[in-house]
Amino acid sequence: MLIALVAFMVIGCQPPEGMGGVSQEQFDELKAQVEMMKTDMEYMQTAMDSLMASYNTHIEKFHKGGTIVKPPEPTPPPRKGAK
Repeated sequence: MLIALVAFMVIGCQPPEGMGGVSQEQFDELKAQVEMMKTDMEYMQTAMDSLMASYNTHIEKFHKGGTIVKPPEPTPPPRKGAK
């Protein structure tokens, strides 16, 4: 009985097939994917910084009265009976 109990405990503690862990090849593949993702993120950050700089330049130039000359305010037409 005791031998059967120990055998069932040993068999029950074994990981299911395919769940034995990550092989070195799988680990290397995942590591390469992470490196590629880091590189892509750096490119995206550079693009985002460039876009933000362009947007801020646009805002300064066109929406805060930068170098654009605004047209004069319209004046009402003169009255016809006034002297």
